[in-house]
Amino acid sequence: NQCQYSCKSVIMRALFLSFVFLLSVSQIAIAQDTEEKDSIPPKEWHFSSVVDLADTAWWALQKNTNTEFLTLVPSLKIIKATFDSLEIKNNPQVIKLKYNYISYKVSKQLKLLRKKATRNKLKFKTCELEKVNYKEGKDEKNNTFAYVHLECRKSKKTFRIKFVALQLNGYWYIVDELTLEFPEDDPYYKAPIKRK
Repeated sequence: NQCQYSCKSVIMRALFLSFVFLLSVSQIAIAQDTEEKDSIPPKEWHFSSVVDLADTAWWALQKNTNTEFLTLVPSLKIIKATFDSLEIKNNPQVIKLKYNYISYKVSKQLKLLRKKATRNKLKFKTCELEKVNYKEGKDEKNNTFAYVHLECRKSKKTFRIKFVALQLNGYWYIVDELTLEFPEDDPYYKAPIKRK
């Protein structure tokens, strides 16, 4: 009986040690993987036209990964480059706050857009981008922005993807108001009358 007890004890200890070993090996692998991902710099786009940004936004939506789409948001480096050096010296945290605010907002809007697409049985891969409309303007700080509409279709169903783009250092980025809209979302929408 005592031999059985000590054998069980040795087996349990061996199992426990092998579990701890496997756990530590997997944690090391995860840490290395995270380091590799962190060391890969995010893709930097340089869109000199709103239409190029819109076309790439459509491509990123069709890829169905948030990572690709979120590279269209201005990076920390881009935002830093647009700030006056004196402003950075006086308040270095403001850049990080602006970057976090923009990327969080667009990320949340993208999540809602994808949920709405799923609810309406829309797969962007099987849809068509028909045309890009946009209107440019300037804000009180003389920054150039644009309201962008991607007019899309899935067989007879039409829909629109909208966002606000901002020009920073001569290049365009998505910064806000990313939405998916159907004609029937408009409170003044009237369904076309079917002719007999």
